[in-house]
Amino acid sequence: MTHSFEFTGETKVNLHGVTVRRIRATRDIPRAGVKKGDEGGWIDSAELTNGNARVSGDAWVFGDAQVFGDARVFGNAWVFGDAQVFGNARVSGDARVEKPWHLLVVGPIGSENVTVTLARTKNGKHRLTVGCWTGTLGTLMAEVKRRREEWSGDEATQELWTAQYRALKAMGRATVKRWAS
Repeated sequence: MTHSFEFTGETKVNLHGVTVRRIRATRDIPRAGVKKGDEGGWIDSAELTNGNARVSGDAWVFGDAQVFGDARVFGNAWVFGDAQVFGNARVSGDARVEKPWHLLVVGPIGSENVTVTLARTKNGKHRLTVGCWTGTLGTLMAEVKRRREEWSGDEATQELWTAQYRALKAMGRATVKRWAS
């Protein structure tokens, strides 16, 4: 498999004792805003990523984790263990995705047909990304109410979108509850 990155030679050892290596782009990827030479995130093996997947910032991917498709892992996020991040998923901030159920991806949803990503954070809480908005399940409906004033579409369509976000919140709460078990 041909990758669009190479290892820089820079390494770190994480809290699990795994050595991860910084990556650097070997070609321009205009769709992703990546230029040849841009430094990416940290991985322990080139086999952990494929497709158009990107690991950038101070993000780490290691162990048996997989990042593929158009997925993005960035910020200070860690993806490890048996986790799989794929499709249009976005894992960012302080997310810690170790098990497949530490991540919920739903989409397309709502007024903009966006992909939603709910990920566990390092403190056991969660981070919710809905398109370009980031928050929590607790702040989701206030954001929906605020944005609804700008939505185009008839009342029935707006009610459908609101119902989708309510269902997302319920599914998200059930997912977060599983993290505690």
